[in-house]
Amino acid sequence: MSEQPHAAHDDHGHGHGHASVFIQHHYDDAQHQFDSGKLGIWLFLAQEVLFFSALFVAYVLYRHHHPEIYAYAHKYLDVKMGAINTGILIFSSLTAAWAVRAAQLRQKSLLIGCLAVTIACAGGFLVVKYFEYTHKVHEHILFGRYFDPCVSSGGTPLITKNNQCPGTKSTVQWDVTTGVASSGCFADVAIDVDPRARNVQADCEVFAVEGTETIKAGKSEFVEKSRKPITERCFDAVFGPNGGLDGKAKPTGAACWKTNYNPHVCKGGWFFTWSCTGEKCTAPAGTEGPFATDTACKEQRTSKDGTLKAQGTAVVSECSSSRASGILVDFEDHQVRKGNVRIVASCKAPPPVVAPADPLADRVQPLQLGQKTTTTERPLSHHDQKEALYAGPPPPNTNMFFTIYFAMTGLHGIHVLFGVFVFIWLLIRATKGHFTPDYFGPVDFAALYWHIVDLIWIFLFPLLYLIH
Repeated sequence: MSEQPHAAHDDHGHGHGHASVFIQHHYDDAQHQFDSGKLGIWLFLAQEVLFFSALFVAYVLYRHHHPEIYAYAHKYLDVKMGAINTGILIFSSLTAAWAVRAAQLRQKSLLIGCLAVTIACAGGFLVVKYFEYTHKVHEHILFGRYFDPCVSSGGTPLITKNNQCPGTKSTVQWDVTTGVASSGCFADVAIDVDPRARNVQADCEVFAVEGTETIKAGKSEFVEKSRKPITERCFDAVFGPNGGLDGKAKPTGAACWKTNYNPHVCKGGWFFTWSCTGEKCTAPAGTEGPFATDTACKEQRTSKDGTLKAQGTAVVSECSSSRASGILVDFEDHQVRKGNVRIVASCKAPPPVVAPADPLADRVQPLQLGQKTTTTERPLSHHDQKEALYAGPPPPNTNMFFTIYFAMTGLHGIHVLFGVFVFIWLLIRATKGHFTPDYFGPVDFAALYWHIVDLIWIFLFPLLYLIH
């Protein structure tokens, strides 16, 4: 629709006697132009609804097939920020509708004020969304293959592939070429000194090593300059310090370490441990794995047993299914430590299982796949079970939740930004006095667009932020 006024008589002498100079010559009157514009905006909004409907269908399908990822991932979202944005948009819908009424009554000052408040609300929405997005970028809570969260949905630090999270650093060194951890993952069966207790009760010496990292011939080389021991254990909100074995929390502000399980980083499987005593031994002890199957593990175990016996006295454990964990250091700050800092750890192997003299005494049962174990632990309450779930690593396919989240909220944000430009254009025209009781269509059409944008957010807020 052209903004240029035209005279009551055009160049061909066709006079219509329109009341406003903004009524185009090809319309019979102001009502004809308004009705035509109204039909056009409704057709546009109908295709916008269809556009968003595809994303809503994707949301429904993934939530039906993977409800666990929605139950876990929604805890990453800030309900307060979502609620603030909901209130902002609802109020902006009021001011947009009020602007239409002001234009109909030729209340220029009120029209300018309502348009300005609507623009301010839209800007406020985008500012809140900016803080939401930057926090997720900061914590690597992103979409697709970029999903590598630094914290669980409950807020506890996690080991990650990139190992460049603010305030934390782990032993894991990720190999981007093979897509697996090249070092820093420990089989739980090789370090867990008490298999009957929840989590991994490890006895490790942990150091924060500072140095320089260089790339030579396509390979990374790290030259150590200094190292600092990390002696404090991290406090666990569910299980307590050291998985519940200690009685006190660490001093506030001190760096601490803990074992951390994340199957997306440290792969589980079948493992066996070994030790070697003798002058020819290349190493005193170690762990082999993970292996995909028990058969593959046993084949490697037999080969390793023969190699070690040729070097000295060897002890090789049976193959067992186990998770793998990394050692995570929490520095309690927001500093990102890249290649100049690495975490190294050496953990003691669990004591060998020895049959007690009393056949009725409680035995330490090694964890075996498919077998039950006895424990003297108290059962977790429903609240603690939920907290333990949210403190753990994300389930598989959680990245799809954030693919849908960023697609829906990002597309909605683009519509909000477009609305800002439209209302700025209307504000400029309002200051020039273009809108009258006969010509207020652009304000009305923009308000309709804004109501649809707000309505879509009213659906997005509960579907994404208020799942439980």
